[in-house]
Order: sequence, then structure tokens, then C-alpha cells
Amino acid sequence: MVFDEASDEIIEPLIRNENESAVNNSNGDNTTQLPKKCGKYRYVIAFLMSTGFGLDYILRINMSFALEGGLVQKNCTGYYCWSEELQGKILSSFLWGYWVTQVPGALLCSYLGANILFGCGLTLATLATLLCPIAAQTNPWLLIVLRMFIGMGQGVTYPVSTFIITKWAPLSEITTFVSLSTGGQYIGTILANIASGYLCNTDIMGGWPSVFYIYSIIGCCWSVGWFVFVTESPRTSRWVSEAERQYLSQSTHPGIPLKVAEIPWRKIFTNVPTISTIVANLLNGYGYYMILNDLPKYLYDVLEYDIKSSGLVAAIPYLSIYLGYIFSATFSDYVLKKGIVTRTTIRKICGIGAFFLPAVLLMILSFLHNKIMILVLMNIAMFFNGFANSCVFVNFMDHSPDLSGITSGIGNALCAIMGLIGPLIVGALLNNVDENNHKILHQKWKIAFIIASAVWVTGAIQFVIFGSGKIQKDLQLQRDKNDRSIDTRYVN
Repeated sequence: MVFDEASDEIIEPLIRNENESAVNNSNGDNTTQLPKKCGKYRYVIAFLMSTGFGLDYILRINMSFALEGGLVQKNCTGYYCWSEELQGKILSSFLWGYWVTQVPGALLCSYLGANILFGCGLTLATLATLLCPIAAQTNPWLLIVLRMFIGMGQGVTYPVSTFIITKWAPLSEITTFVSLSTGGQYIGTILANIASGYLCNTDIMGGWPSVFYIYSIIGCCWSVGWFVFVTESPRTSRWVSEAERQYLSQSTHPGIPLKVAEIPWRKIFTNVPTISTIVANLLNGYGYYMILNDLPKYLYDVLEYDIKSSGLVAAIPYLSIYLGYIFSATFSDYVLKKGIVTRTTIRKICGIGAFFLPAVLLMILSFLHNKIMILVLMNIAMFFNGFANSCVFVNFMDHSPDLSGITSGIGNALCAIMGLIGPLIVGALLNNVDENNHKILHQKWKIAFIIASAVWVTGAIQFVIFGSGKIQKDLQLQRDKNDRSIDTRYVN
């Protein structure tokens, strides 16, 4: 038996009751020994997931560049003269579809397979993107419908990815595996920021339509690779070596089919650590989306920095988050392997890094006027905010690998809603403010940053108090001990 903490008698679901291939390391942690000739095909899965999430974000933000890059312009010299209100509906329509499929996506995994849903979701988003230029030239409301379909397709990716990760990632590598698998979202955003502005200003495929056509072609190529090389688990993969298959069968979660009637909804919404993680994800979404959506406007309005002249500057915060993403994951897995701290402790350390430190840095930069110092502090803040992956997303899998798709889906749906609230508050603060009155603008932005700091501090405090890295026994689905097809190592 393995205990998450010395005084805890809750069995870790991924490593308890190991068979004879398990060995005790110097710290007393029971883990399955990695075979000397074990392959690394699981990282091919991580790479394809990462590129999928990169594509996810490219297809998510390309509309912003199209609207600013010739499709619509304020002086009506673009392709169409659409009002600011209509443009806002076009941009927000993605989220209308995005939050709807979060939990249903997790529920459908048992019937269609997580790998099939992940691939089909992004393929749907790719095909809808391909049709966007035609829709824009036909009727803006048709474009809105397509954006909703893009959101619905992408809405399943995060919750269903947890089912794939728990099948392919050994416990000792899970935080690193999660970061490698999902970190592509930031690389995709960096590439989109740099490439989209360039494409819109060329004659390639007509300028602004190129950000739809070229990315859709890339998406179709990705879809072929995904369906050929990815299966839901190593057991059904023809590409993984037998040594790696055996290793993963002994060190990962076998999972059982989810049935809607058997999901303990009441227990999910009354389990304090899980609710704490959902709240942390919710509050993180406020500050994260506010900064990344409104930073260019802040630099342009307050610091008089023309962000449009350099897509690289706009992309740097995403690179900072990605580096924090990878660092926190590698550090977390290292200290856990060495037995330096417990799983609960490292999750809370990362929570402090993800919420409290960025909050302090936001408070400081809100009083500054030097744009270089503001950019430096902003990127340091976003580096630490990258730690959120190692205390939030992976924490859903800590609590219950079986239900992680459901719980992460709930958290991500709420996070998407917060992604709308942050920019709305900034818009309300800046409403009717003269763009030339930089003193008033700076004061309004200071309020916006202080609000974001307060939200992040709240997230840090509640997660440190109520968060946990332990398996939640009341969230484990019942397994039939008499069913020989089920791995009995995971039966309580």
C-alpha cells in the first residue's frame, strides 16, 4: 500500500497493490520499474495532443486577425461594414458553443472513445473554419453559426483529453505528460500571432481568407495523423512496443466505462477539494483571459505602444506561460519521485506560484509607467501563472481518474464564462473614457489590475486551505470484484 501522506490511509489509485514488477525506491514510494528497453511511443501521443491543442487555439483566435486584417475596418473600407456590436457577437459566438459540449463530451467517451471524440471535435472545428470565408461573404449570421460549431468541436477536447492522458501517462510522469500534451495551446497562439498578421497583409489566397484556408489545410493533415497513430489506450495500439505496453498496463489507470446513471453528481458538488479545484480554475480564468485579451489594448491606449507593429511582442506572454507550464510540471514530478514533498504540498506550492505571485506583480506594475518594466513584470507574472496546470488541471486527475473528464469539463466550462466577464469589466471601466486622457486611462487600468489581483489572491487562499492532491475515495466508481476483465489492483 502507498500513502499520499504518512498519516493518510487513502490508497493511490494508479500505483497501489502493484504486482511483482513493482519495486520500492529509496524514499519508500511504490512505483513500477521502467524496463531498460521500454519505448517512448507515449510521447508521440503527447506530441499529437499538443499539436492538436495548438491547432485548437489557432482556429480559436484567427477570426480576430481577419476582422482587423481586411474583412472589416472601422472606416468601412474593408470587405464588409459590420458594426462593433455584430463583430462582438461573431467573436463571442465561439464561447456560446464551447461551454455547451464540455460535460457531454466526457459522457460520450464511453460510447465513442476519447481518441475518436478528440479527433472528431477538432476535425469539425477545422471543416467549419474552412467554410468561414464563404459564410462571411454570404451572411454574418451564418458565420456566427459556424463559429458556434467551432466552439462545440473544441469544447470536447479538454475533458476527453483527461481520459487519454490517464491511459498513456504513468503516475511518475503524469504532470510532465499533461504539460507536454496541452502546452501546445501556447505555441499555437504564438505562431498564430506572428503568422496571421503577416498573412492578412499579403495577397496569399486573398489576404484575410488565408487565415482560414491555410489553417484548415493544416488541420486536415493533423486529423489524418491523429486517426492513424492515436488510440485511446496502449492496449489497442499497434505502434507501441510490447515492453512499453506492459509497463503502461502496470503504471497507469485502467478506467471503467462511464454511465450517466452511475455518476455521483451529488458527491462531485459536495466534495470540498474538487470544488476548490473548480473554483481555482474559475478564478484563474478571470485574470488569465483579462490579461491576454486586453494587454494589447493596455499597451496601445496607456503606453502608446503600437502593438500591431509587432506580433512577436503580443506573443511573448504566451511563451512565458508555456515556459512556466513546463518548468512547474518537471519540478513537480521531480520532487514527487524523490519523495521530497507530498502530492498535496506540491499542488499547493504551485497554486501559490500560479495565483499569489502574479497577483503581487500585477499590483506592482499597475503603478508603473515605464513600458519596458511593465512588459518584464507582465511576462514574469504570466510565467508563474503557467504553474496553474500543475495545481489545477492535473489535480482533477489526482482526485478521481475515472471522473476527471466530468470535473475538468465543469471547471473548463465555468472558466470559459469567466473569459467573457473579465473583458466586459475592463470595457465597462473604459466606457466613455477619452482615449487622449492618459491619466484617467491609467487610473482605470489600475482598477482593472487590482480587481484581477484580488481575484487571483482569492484563488490562492481558498486552494491552499481546501485543496488536496489526495485521491478522493467518495469519487471512485464502484468496480465489480468478480469481473475478471477489470484490473483488480484498482478495486478498493
